[in-house]
Amino acid sequence: MPDSTAPDAPIDDVFAFCNHVAWQAGGPVLLHDSAWGVVAYSTLNQTLDEGRRSIILRREVPDSAAEIEVLDTASREFEAGSPSFAIDAVPGVQARRVVAPIRLLGVQVGSLWIAESAGPLHPDAHDIAEHAAKEASLYFQLRDDQRRREADRFARMLLEGNQEELLLAQYLGVPAASSARVVAVWHGDGDLRDQAREVAHLLAGHQSVEHVRHEVDDRVYLVFFDRSGSAEHLSASVRAFSREMAATDDRLLVGAGRTTTRLGQVPLSKADADRVITYLQRTPGERAGSVNTLRSQIALMRLVEILDGQFEPLPDPLRGLRSLEPEDRLDAVRTLDAYFDQLGNVSQAARQAHVHPNTFRYRLAKVADLLGVDLDDRDTRLILEIELLRRRYGA
Repeated sequence: MPDSTAPDAPIDDVFAFCNHVAWQAGGPVLLHDSAWGVVAYSTLNQTLDEGRRSIILRREVPDSAAEIEVLDTASREFEAGSPSFAIDAVPGVQARRVVAPIRLLGVQVGSLWIAESAGPLHPDAHDIAEHAAKEASLYFQLRDDQRRREADRFARMLLEGNQEELLLAQYLGVPAASSARVVAVWHGDGDLRDQAREVAHLLAGHQSVEHVRHEVDDRVYLVFFDRSGSAEHLSASVRAFSREMAATDDRLLVGAGRTTTRLGQVPLSKADADRVITYLQRTPGERAGSVNTLRSQIALMRLVEILDGQFEPLPDPLRGLRSLEPEDRLDAVRTLDAYFDQLGNVSQAARQAHVHPNTFRYRLAKVADLLGVDLDDRDTRLILEIELLRRRYGA
């Protein structure tokens, strides 16, 4: 089994780990990630500078016919569950190799390859490979955790827009001119965090495009991106909101921003998604929406915010209702809302309020009398409607 004279191999230095195994087995070692490519290889006494390290990290496996045959053989052995196996030498291409799959929680995540290039391998090469593969699984776990942290960090950079667009595109492996869209799942920083994560998982799982994810205190962001540059898949990606939300806690909210044409415009989509969430928070009964379907409502909400921030408030146009009991005051506001929603059409407003048209006319006249206004006056109607919108959308 392992040679006691082999050099130490800290688990956080995967190159030193490969050197350690190579020393034991008597041949060069390569570590391969099934989803990522070559991650490290042994150097023994060779010096490995950062330039060489960066080149090897994303090197693709050769695609010659001989190499393809080797990979096909390895794939069959992996699927058969072999703890280790040997692949015969390919003359003029590569030496004999001993291979051991690396598994994490029963799933193959990579493989360890030992080449017989400088003479026969250690008689226990298979045992050494199997033992090393088990140790390497810990590295893959650490690497998996690191990837999640990296993905979260780059998602935050995308959302904040504080990094070069080309750097973000390089990390994601897509053109800078890729379409993107932000979806936010709001949970309110309470007991719904796990439910929000599950909804985010469902939304991401049902889409045909890639995504990265970032969590903040009260919401989960998903940044969907399409390397083809087409917005078609992203536009369709939020149509399933109602289906996904139906089986979740009704306190969760989901908002989608615009579809952008470049990665550098992702912050604009995030701002949209946040505004949709704000609108949903102020609109009881609605749980999911897109900036595309709520464009007018969000524009009015923004207008109210700007007016509140720029001008001294006028005397309350609805102050005449203060004499009413709370429930009667609420009915009066609902009457005005229905009147404005239906553009002054009393019949349709009565239908919205679920009362007879004559009853609605009586209530509307009473409200106008309490407020001391003439609803036939255009300016009066505008002031009242702005006040109703301020109450609906205001902070």
